[in-house]
Amino acid sequence: MEHVTQFFIPIIILLALASASSIVISVFKLKFLPTFATEILIGLLIAHWFNADMTQWGMEGVVEGIYVLSLSMMMFLSGYDVDFDVFKEVKAVDAEKKSPGRINIFRTSIFIFALTILSSAIVAVVINKFFANDKFLGVILLTFVFGSTFAAMVVPILHNEGLAETVIGRIISTIANLSEIVSIGFLTILMIILEVNREYVVIFLLLVIFLVLYRLIRRFKLGKIVDKVAEGIDHLATRIIIVVVLFLVFLSDYAGGEYILGAFFAGMLVRHAQFSPKVVESLARIIYGIFVPLFFILAGTRIDILAFFSEATNLWLVLIFFFAYIVVEVPVFLLLKWYNLNTVLPSMILISCTVIVPIAASHIGLKHGLFDTAFAEAMTLASILVCVLGTIIFTIEFPFGHFKKKYQEQGTSNAQNP
Repeated sequence: MEHVTQFFIPIIILLALASASSIVISVFKLKFLPTFATEILIGLLIAHWFNADMTQWGMEGVVEGIYVLSLSMMMFLSGYDVDFDVFKEVKAVDAEKKSPGRINIFRTSIFIFALTILSSAIVAVVINKFFANDKFLGVILLTFVFGSTFAAMVVPILHNEGLAETVIGRIISTIANLSEIVSIGFLTILMIILEVNREYVVIFLLLVIFLVLYRLIRRFKLGKIVDKVAEGIDHLATRIIIVVVLFLVFLSDYAGGEYILGAFFAGMLVRHAQFSPKVVESLARIIYGIFVPLFFILAGTRIDILAFFSEATNLWLVLIFFFAYIVVEVPVFLLLKWYNLNTVLPSMILISCTVIVPIAASHIGLKHGLFDTAFAEAMTLASILVCVLGTIIFTIEFPFGHFKKKYQEQGTSNAQNP
């Protein structure tokens, strides 16, 4: 079989399965089941034979390349979705309470996030007996795994549910963005510290390039300039954005940090460059249509369920991680000051959803011998289960009954009267 022909095999298989999952959801009207959830489940189901076939055909490198590119595109959108405008005080016209209150979204969110990091550290210390060596470093790594949130998944869910412009929706998205930024930043710093053989001048260059680009883009709004220059030239702005993303991904990885940091920064830069909404919308359509399903299915294939559960003790590890991801988000209950339990509880479950940081942390932990393969796979599998079950619960139950309509009306009101 020709090598060029082989290159298309995993892409055809993965996109065909992703399309099939969307068709099944549509035909059987399974609206409560997020598309990405079915894609992860498909990955788990096909993992055993898919990985075996890819290895037999010598295509592990191709699959890894698809995975890295897909994850980078997802993190680009995640960085683009970071909205610093939510860091301000707004009046919460709460449908659940008789008297409205004022909530400083940033102050409330950062306080809850700080407490979440503290609770994460406590839980990490409790389960540190599973670490193979360097328990101190393992606890720090696990603290930011538990304290992370998958903002690239949480924010779109809030938009789909009509909650993005509500006060509770903005609090959730702010906490998600904060946790993602801090967690990814920490992983990058940790990778740089551990990879002592890297050229530190490259690391410094990465920081300088980002700061210079950020200042130039914010001051001169380069996106608008590119849009004017690109008039009459098909897709020039889109090409420029992709080049920026890939360049920062390459530079971040070469500097010793996680490549997802470069993609995340690229998203932030593009947002402040103020490109035409049509340009970003067309690029997002491609990413969500192709790269996102590729990533989620491949994330599922990272774990061979049959081999993993052949050891009964691995099930306990998964359960421990599953409940740990949720328990560390207890500080979200501080929102009971303004909201009822039937709103706060689903919000806490949604904020506990994370998958990117656990995957990256698994790579770091295995590479430096902090824990074994079973521990890494249990951490990843538990995060996937939290994402699947958490989003289903949130989609069905938030807010319970008639509250959903009221929050959607509140969101419309806030959008019209900022």
